[in-house]
Amino acid sequence: MNIQFRIRGLNANAGLRAWLGKQLERLHRLIPVSAAEVVLEQQRDHAPAFRAHVHLAVPGPDIHADARDHTLEAVWLKVAKNLRQQIERRKTRQQLRLKSHRQHLLPASRWSGAAAGQRA
Repeated sequence: MNIQFRIRGLNANAGLRAWLGKQLERLHRLIPVSAAEVVLEQQRDHAPAFRAHVHLAVPGPDIHADARDHTLEAVWLKVAKNLRQQIERRKTRQQLRLKSHRQHLLPASRWSGAAAGQRA
């Protein structure tokens, strides 16, 4: 996974980047992520000073989330939660689609009582 960081108004040390990378790897376990773009900002003149935006390049439509809060940890938790929810919704929809597709492939007469009576 290729991760691109844009950090503005914060002290962007290697520890912060490693922590964010580890958090993104957790999401990568849920869905294959080819690239991630992370924007973190601290805007001192806004009420919630911290803003985070994450864009994940995944199979199908890309996933993205945006949040604001008063601490860096809180804003990251909001973004990560939003991304996880989107991934889980997508997986649920895919599973439902596969289930319904399988049901359409099975012939209905095979399972009906009338067809069983005709064979006997």
